[in-house]
Amino acid sequence: MTNDSRSEAAGERPATYREVFASAELTALFASFAVSKAGSMLARVAVTFLVYNNTNSPLLATGTFAITYAPYLGPAQLLAALADRMSYRTTMVVSDFLRMIFIGLVGVIAVLPIETAVALPFMLVLVFAAAMVEPAYQSARSAMMPRLVEGDALTLALSVYLTLNQSAQLAGYFLGGVIAAINPDIALFINAGAFALSGVVLLIFVKKRPPVTNGEPRENIFAETAAGFKLVFGNRILRIIALVVFTTIMFTIIPEGAAAPWAHEVGGTAVLQGVIMASAPIAAIVSSVVFTRFTPPNLRRKLIRPLVFLAPLALVPALFEPSGTMVVVIAVVCNLTMASLSPLNAIFVKAVPDGYRARAFSVMQSGMMLIQGIAVVSIGALTKLGLSVAHTVGAWGVAGTIVVGGLLVFWPASSEFDDAVAAASPPAEPAKQAGGA
Repeated sequence: MTNDSRSEAAGERPATYREVFASAELTALFASFAVSKAGSMLARVAVTFLVYNNTNSPLLATGTFAITYAPYLGPAQLLAALADRMSYRTTMVVSDFLRMIFIGLVGVIAVLPIETAVALPFMLVLVFAAAMVEPAYQSARSAMMPRLVEGDALTLALSVYLTLNQSAQLAGYFLGGVIAAINPDIALFINAGAFALSGVVLLIFVKKRPPVTNGEPRENIFAETAAGFKLVFGNRILRIIALVVFTTIMFTIIPEGAAAPWAHEVGGTAVLQGVIMASAPIAAIVSSVVFTRFTPPNLRRKLIRPLVFLAPLALVPALFEPSGTMVVVIAVVCNLTMASLSPLNAIFVKAVPDGYRARAFSVMQSGMMLIQGIAVVSIGALTKLGLSVAHTVGAWGVAGTIVVGGLLVFWPASSEFDDAVAAASPPAEPAKQAGGA
């Protein structure tokens, strides 16, 4: 069989988990991320519980939770530019150990006999400091993955990451709630230990590589940060992928974000709220695994557009005021469309030139975080105008279907994606001539 024939066959066959986990470094990266992510979610619950338990203030409690997203309003992009200047492993290890220190200090303050009015400001500053470091970790991790695996195995690896992300979030929230109910201080020290373990795993099992450069002279940090935005939104292929990912997130977050008022509106209890919230990530996990593992790459790319279009369309039945069971069905169908994210992320990764990946991923991560918040707040604001939750969600879906339909008109041809990937790839080393030195 010729090399061309093997390449064609590989393009028709999905990658396997064996191919992904054949890389010991990638496996270690996954393990480190899972421990770190679960620990972060555990601490988020514990700190929020601790603040509310000591202040009885819902505003302070929700503010404590929200502060962990604040870095994505700007500092995250600056830190990502720094991550592109350093070894990605070094960035992740330093981030883990800094978060270990910050969250450990929060735990120490929590157990000391200090007045709440004195302790709380210090705790919030430390929580914000820990949150500031996370975007650099996430950007470096995302930028490192294409250096450890390639081809369709990268798409499957991204699916594994999304699965781990959702699973670790669920596990962290669950364990955080259980442990916080017993002793939130313990949860904080467990989280500090999780960050330490994550950093040690990276030090032992992941090789240190020199920083990736694009061959251009370094500029000041603000100019390099701006260059990341210019790359993502100035490149047609990267821009359309970014917009499609943002719009998908804008609709898939709605059932989860509106779960509490929607469950109450249909006469459900906290149990229904929990089922709605849990069904969304579970559907996303299942669809991602099935789509990337069992669907041929060529077919997978063709299905991206229908899945993206289905995300807002799945919300439209809410206009008919569905029952609690149907609300769960809507949440499941809507989040099944998250399967499109892994192949989209894989194309995005390959189409970003070396030396820009941490910044490009930071733009995407920040956009996704902000879009989720804007979408959920918008639904809440619209209900204040007198619309029911169901009608608001349904109208959101109708508007989204129109917007996404218009956006997909500009979807590039498959050859354009291939050209963008080829343009971003480093030039191949010249082959040595036979008999050469």
